[in-house]
Amino acid sequence: MVSRWLGYARQKKRTIWIAAGLSLLVGLGYSALPTYDRSHYSPRHVYRLDYYEASWLQRLMHWNMKYPHVIRLYRIQPETLLGKSQVVDLWLNGEIYWWLNPPVNAVQVGRDVVFENVPPECTDCPRLPDSAVMP
Repeated sequence: MVSRWLGYARQKKRTIWIAAGLSLLVGLGYSALPTYDRSHYSPRHVYRLDYYEASWLQRLMHWNMKYPHVIRLYRIQPETLLGKSQVVDLWLNGEIYWWLNPPVNAVQVGRDVVFENVPPECTDCPRLPDSAVMP
């Protein structure tokens, strides 16, 4: 009877340790994902830039960056991911340029991020003034 009780106690303790280990792994994995920071929209609200703060793991790998971020470019309707940047430092480097008219067709964020081959916002619209395209 006592040996059976000890067997249940060991099994219960092992189950608790396995559950604790799994929850720790899930927590570490979740914290290694970038966190949403903010969004910017194109002049005609066709495209969206989402800024994500780098995770602790990315910060550890890019320790020399002051303001590390990952940037994603989406088409709003239908919701489509058009591009994703590597980890870039946005410290004094975050100007947005919407070059959406041919022949350039690109979105540039600072000096480090360029999304190329972005379709124009509309084909029969008048050209936007430079104040809407550049900061």
